[in-house]
Amino acid sequence: SNPGSNPPTPRGGGGDPLTAERLRRETCELIALRLISQKKLRRFAELSKEVALLGLLPHLPDHPESVPSLIDESPAIAPSMTDDGTVVTSDSKSTLQIDVISSEVADHLETQEAYPMAWKEGSLHSLAISDKLPSWVPFGLRLLAVEQLQHSEGHDRAIDILFDVRDRTVRTGYWGSSGMETWTFSVDNLLANVAMRKGDWRLALRSLENICQAIDSDEVATREVDCWCGSDNIGEHERSMMVDIVKESARVEIVSRQLRVLLQCGAINAAEQVQNAVRSSADRVQELVSRTQIFNDSTARNATARMCQEYALVRQVPLRQGLNEGLLAFSLAKYDDAANKFRESLNQQRSLPSSSSLPCLTWKDLSSPTLGFNSESSLTIECLNNLSLCLLYSGNMRAAVNELEGLVRADPTQYLTEGIAFNLCTMYELGSDGQECTRKKKLLQRLAKRFFLHDVDKESFRLG
Repeated sequence: SNPGSNPPTPRGGGGDPLTAERLRRETCELIALRLISQKKLRRFAELSKEVALLGLLPHLPDHPESVPSLIDESPAIAPSMTDDGTVVTSDSKSTLQIDVISSEVADHLETQEAYPMAWKEGSLHSLAISDKLPSWVPFGLRLLAVEQLQHSEGHDRAIDILFDVRDRTVRTGYWGSSGMETWTFSVDNLLANVAMRKGDWRLALRSLENICQAIDSDEVATREVDCWCGSDNIGEHERSMMVDIVKESARVEIVSRQLRVLLQCGAINAAEQVQNAVRSSADRVQELVSRTQIFNDSTARNATARMCQEYALVRQVPLRQGLNEGLLAFSLAKYDDAANKFRESLNQQRSLPSSSSLPCLTWKDLSSPTLGFNSESSLTIECLNNLSLCLLYSGNMRAAVNELEGLVRADPTQYLTEGIAFNLCTMYELGSDGQECTRKKKLLQRLAKRFFLHDVDKESFRLG
């Protein structure tokens, strides 16, 4: 496509509307996968360029020539103005009303009233004030584009646009369709993630609290349950219990994120109070899940079982609770207790059936979100990373190295991440002499190259 052009409308299928719709959906999914892959490969310059070419980001138009001057500069003598708004000239004692706004400027202001937000979408080179993306471009693709800003233009720029987008999701009339408020969860989730990466703990806690308050509404959880039930005929009582499971599971996930932010701030007492809410919600989830197993309706029982097994937000509730307990113990320097908690969560994770499919965005995620967030499909890396740190702090250097090296040997493509590589190389420096340390680091780096792990930055290997 030409620079500055909007995404082209896919054509094909001999004019068949169903085929055209399918091509549009596949095009959006391919764009999303491409953006995600460029971010993981750290090709931020290419990512930023592609987002700009597609016109996915709202931006401030900069066309001063299209906005005429609001002041008539023709009078040679500056007039004075009375309190009632009339203008008095120095060469005349009479008063007269002077219209300093031309008809062209008036038309421009009327158009601005129809579009009160200064931001616009689409091509950077378009002079149209109300420039919009094609209607078939899903809102989730816009959010994916905004997320990349923190890598290319900094966290502040991403936060500014996210706040503007959040305002637009509330004022649904801007997008020309109802139901846009359902995206508020996704925007708040992105705001929290960007704020945590920036270290803005207040903003992160505020965004997470907004999600917590919205979770209390049955409407959001009901949309998620509807997706899992599909066209199955499930009674109101069974649906209500599934809604409660989703609500309590979502609360465990969001409150756990608040706990991690509080621990980053050093607010250990507040984190312990937050963990009490996690325990309460986790116990409630366990109770509800056990009650759904005795549903008389086999259809409802099967739908609930599928949701509890495949939906990471529900499946990871007990593991998330255990991880929180370990983090609290670690913050209190109880390294042996923390190691036991992390090892218990690790064993629980390994007992769950592994998913062979890679997580990726689907058309459902891009076009019609439910909660707008989910839990990690696997907490193995987090469990083992924290476990190795506990062993390191308790003086078991060799055990810590063995744990991480065993994880990498099990599946380098999945487990050799930046964090694992950095921690392993740090432990090599602490436990080996100069030559042996360098040899192990280079071996780890060659392993990353062998499996084409381009997302692991070379600085993670600490080779200086």
